[in-house]
Amino acid sequence: MRAVVVTDARRLEERELETPEPGPGQVRVKVEACGICGSDLHMLPSPQIPPGSVMGHEFAGVIDVVGEAVEGYSPGERVCVYPFAPLDHHDLQVAMESGIGMSEHPGAYAEAVIVDQGMLWRLPEGVGFEEGALVEPLAVALHGLNIAEVAAGDPCAVIGAGPIGTMTAVALRARGVERIVVIEKNERRLERARRLGFEAVGLDAVHERTLAALGGEPPAAVFECAGNPAAPNLAVELVAPTGRVVLLGVLEEPVAISQLLLMLKEAQIRSSFAYRPGDFDEAIALIQAGKVPAQDLITGRAPLGQAQQCFDDLLSPETEHLKVLLKPAG
Repeated sequence: MRAVVVTDARRLEERELETPEPGPGQVRVKVEACGICGSDLHMLPSPQIPPGSVMGHEFAGVIDVVGEAVEGYSPGERVCVYPFAPLDHHDLQVAMESGIGMSEHPGAYAEAVIVDQGMLWRLPEGVGFEEGALVEPLAVALHGLNIAEVAAGDPCAVIGAGPIGTMTAVALRARGVERIVVIEKNERRLERARRLGFEAVGLDAVHERTLAALGGEPPAAVFECAGNPAAPNLAVELVAPTGRVVLLGVLEEPVAISQLLLMLKEAQIRSSFAYRPGDFDEAIALIQAGKVPAQDLITGRAPLGQAQQCFDDLLSPETEHLKVLLKPAG
């Protein structure tokens, strides 16, 4: 089968690999669409992903072969995949050890991938493969909303209009939140957020413009989705007294936060990692109900052989892309 592997030079290259066979309790899924995740961009240079690895964990496809002891699933069924052991509680070690495309388990930048039966989520009628590839990132956003304990009447701000920031704004709207402002420095992504129907502002006079966009009331919840070292403190500056800042952006380096301002506001900083099974269920239901503009969030499609070009485009500070899908069938 064709797959995209990580090379010694930390680049992506299409190669021919042996087609894997499922073991007991596993199935082989023929990949129809796989999203490029921001964490994939982040991890490609890291030695944590060894050469020869196949990344990719936002995907949907068709069950191709069923292994022994698999019950309730048959070849031909349309599915998306929960890419690690689906637990109702947080366990980072289990997630990393069982994660597809995140550890030694090959991911979905390939024509086919092996997954455990428990990772399968059926795609209902009306939800296509491309929409199915959006279930995972939408679940990330929904879990962040749960961490924030957002209510429909809360004014909310989202910092960053990349894939997760835009998904967060979309998830807020799908849950009935009406007052949302998106903050973004990239002009192209700023305009895309506006085309999606959101109030969106740049960094110039951001405090005043955020207040104005929310009718003069500071945000009860601020979602930091930019992964920029300055973003967490901006969130603290913007959040209302007793409000919640939720960190979804990925940063390895320490960041400076005004502890005094946080204390004076009695605000809280919370963090959100991945999702839980219920978030996957809700993501599929929202997409099926038409509450998520799935096709408007997909800004690019490419065959496996163009994976490195897609990564280069997405890493550009001026990128206009939100979600790019790799389509193994071409």
